[in-house]
Amino acid sequence: MMFEPQRLHPVSAVLNFVKGLKDAIFPIIAIFFLNGNQVEGFLNWLPLILSASFLVLILIAGIVKWLRFTYRVQEGELRIEYGLIFRKKRYIPMDRIQSLNFSEGVLHRPFQLVKVSIETAGSPGSQEAEAELTAIKRSEAKRLEEIIYHGKQERSFVEEQTEEQGMDSDRMLVYGMTMKDLVLMALTSGGAGVVISGVAVFFSQIIEFLPVGTIYEEVLDWLQIGVLIVGLTALLILLLAYGISVILTVLRFGKFSVFIEGEDLIITRGLLEKKQITIPLNRIQGIRVDENMIRQPLGFATISIISAGGSIKGDAEQQFKVLPLIKRSQIKGVMESILPQYDLDVSLKRPPKRARIRYLVRCVLFPAVLAIAASVFFWPVGLVSLLIVPIFIGLGVLNHRDAGWNVRDKQLTLSYRFMTKQTYVMKKHRIQSSQCSQSILQKRARLSSVEVTLKTGVGKARAHCHHLENEDIEQIMDWFKHENIG
Repeated sequence: MMFEPQRLHPVSAVLNFVKGLKDAIFPIIAIFFLNGNQVEGFLNWLPLILSASFLVLILIAGIVKWLRFTYRVQEGELRIEYGLIFRKKRYIPMDRIQSLNFSEGVLHRPFQLVKVSIETAGSPGSQEAEAELTAIKRSEAKRLEEIIYHGKQERSFVEEQTEEQGMDSDRMLVYGMTMKDLVLMALTSGGAGVVISGVAVFFSQIIEFLPVGTIYEEVLDWLQIGVLIVGLTALLILLLAYGISVILTVLRFGKFSVFIEGEDLIITRGLLEKKQITIPLNRIQGIRVDENMIRQPLGFATISIISAGGSIKGDAEQQFKVLPLIKRSQIKGVMESILPQYDLDVSLKRPPKRARIRYLVRCVLFPAVLAIAASVFFWPVGLVSLLIVPIFIGLGVLNHRDAGWNVRDKQLTLSYRFMTKQTYVMKKHRIQSSQCSQSILQKRARLSSVEVTLKTGVGKARAHCHHLENEDIEQIMDWFKHENIG
């Protein structure tokens, strides 16, 4: 029984070693290359000895940490005791535990293990889980889950999908992603830019170790072959970056599924490391629809939910992508099965035409200043930079066209864009605050801006819309004030 102290699986010691090695990899590399080949004798072996000593210490620390970590359920609490040098105790009352999230890494699956992240409703301001059990048997994780939820007198939670457990479940699949969806999501997400940036950072770190002078001369000779080869090389690099982006997306979001089970929304994803996130439906604060420059013309969008639950490691601001890629025409049907009280098919009232110039100035001013400066300092080649001005003029027109608002019964919808169009759909009783603002220039044009905030697990989510009619802003504020008075 779990009323007695339980230890984690020995694989936890290996995971502790890997984590410690990851944190100390750069010091170990620095020590290993210390002195190089400039000395002989014992000093020549000293970096290798120090590096090996570090590895041994990290391994011993991982084993000791595993030996000193225990957990148990006792007197309505999950009690965890740990500490490498000093013994620490953490007692978490069952009624504070909001969800147990399971994930399976490469080292977990061969031994039928899972990592359990304990999330509570009282841990805002942190992106770390309240506590983690790094490696326990899947059956033990399920038993722990049943004990906790029976203690809270709530419904049981089923950990695996029906086909994996071989038993009946009331879990209903409402959305799943195919391989085609994953590839399309990777190609339209801009992830290739991140990969290219990572490669650039890597080369910037190793450039000092390369014979730059020799390489420069070789490159000059090579460039004489022609601009065509340079262009083909750039295209090859871009295709390679997109290929890496697709692979990373497939590994991260493979087998992405969304389920409804009782009053919970359950998201599972991942090929190498399977992750499962449980979000109580009554903790959802609102919905956000994202449409970037590539997906919007193709008719695709991303749906995120804003939750006020306990913190989830790696999910900033508690905004979970519940539908990472979906056709705009399919959103209404899918979301009605998840959150039927939200209406995403509403017509928006746009900012007036006289506000368009303000959107244009907001988008064009800074790029225009940079382009003029580049033209002056790098004359005449710098004149090419002026080509970005029409691009940002077009972006300003889009920003004006995509902004808007709607009030319908208990629901407020705000839409705005800079690079990505974001539409927030919020219920009146979930809004934490609403404020309007008006600059001197806006006052002369009879325009105002509005911003509303929603509570999340680690802070606040903010939605806004700029340069609306004063009467529209007053209508939004009166709608919100009526809720507070009533």
